[in-house]
Amino acid sequence: MKKWLLLLIKCMVAIVAIFLALRHVNSNELKHLRWNVAVIWLLPAILFFNASQFVSAYRLLQYYNKLQEGGLSYRDNLELYYTGMFYNLFLPGGVGGDVYKVIILKNRGIAWAPAAKATLLDRVTGLLVLLSIMVVLLNFVTLALPAGLIGIVSLAIIPGFLLYWFIVKRFFPPFGSVISKAIVLSMAVQCLQLVAFFCLLHFLQPAPIAYKEYAVIFFSGAVVAALPISIGGIGTRELAMTTGALYLHVSATIAVTASLLFYLITAISAVVGWWMQKGQRGKPVV
Repeated sequence: MKKWLLLLIKCMVAIVAIFLALRHVNSNELKHLRWNVAVIWLLPAILFFNASQFVSAYRLLQYYNKLQEGGLSYRDNLELYYTGMFYNLFLPGGVGGDVYKVIILKNRGIAWAPAAKATLLDRVTGLLVLLSIMVVLLNFVTLALPAGLIGIVSLAIIPGFLLYWFIVKRFFPPFGSVISKAIVLSMAVQCLQLVAFFCLLHFLQPAPIAYKEYAVIFFSGAVVAALPISIGGIGTRELAMTTGALYLHVSATIAVTASLLFYLITAISAVVGWWMQKGQRGKPVV
């Protein structure tokens, strides 16, 4: 009963958020977009997004390989990663993608507690890098905040990562040696996703493209989408990006449309995970 209630709440959050975001979409602006002219930009957007997922899967593998001698092969982990993405997007009321990964690893002889810690640390590392990039970018846009506040927060990033490294090394000893590499890989993931988003902007052809503002909006939407309050982040990402667009004086229509296209690319890519999941069923348990 609680599971279905949680699913209902997530659906309601997604619907309300989408409604609030779409209120700021200008239909006349949509009509003037040259959908057929720059469609070629969709291809690199798909490629760069999936490249980011390949790097993200490799980052996760660094944690998993600390749990078992020999570890997983990159291909097995990539299949596991895409399957998890599929579950996160399409089965929000059932087994989540991260839980699915832990179950598969348990079936392969890895205790569930270390597997859960590795999966959680991978998430936390990615989120910390995401927040850090967004904070740094805030220094390059105009904000109605006290002078120097963003600069002070930015200066805390490096000490913050050193503290994070110490905590992981102290309380999660197997994973301390991979944190530095995971942080660098997380930066690569976010850069690839940002390039994919910029490709979508070129597809929509806003003139001129306010790269810095749209980058801040994109990362703020990604942070909000990471919160488990909606179905796969749908709605909450769009609402966050709409709010950011209004605040930074760029097109909310472009921001929401690009965000929905980004979600569509994610969903299409996740379907690949469903096909891979079928292959996972037939794999022998170690």
